[in-house]
Amino acid sequence: MAQDGKNRTIDGAQGVFALIGITVGAIPLVRWMVDGQHGGLFRWLFGTHSGSMGYVLPIVVIVVAIAFIGALEIVKKRRA
Repeated sequence: MAQDGKNRTIDGAQGVFALIGITVGAIPLVRWMVDGQHGGLFRWLFGTHSGSMGYVLPIVVIVVAIAFIGALEIVKKRRA
C-alpha cells in the first residue's frame, strides 16, 4: 500500500513536468513558428528572445521536462 502512494506521488510529479513542458515549451515553440512571438508566460519567465534563441529555449524546456519524466519513471520502476 505504501508503494502505491509513492507511485502516485511520482505520477503526479510526472504530470507536473508534462504540463510545464507543454505550457512553457511546446506552446511557445508553436507560437514562435506561426506568429514569431512567444506567449506571455514564456516572456515573463525567460524574457524576450529573438532569432535562433526563439527556437532553442522552448526546445530546451521540452527536453528538460522529458528528461525529468524519464528519470522519475526509472525511480518508479526501481521502487516496484
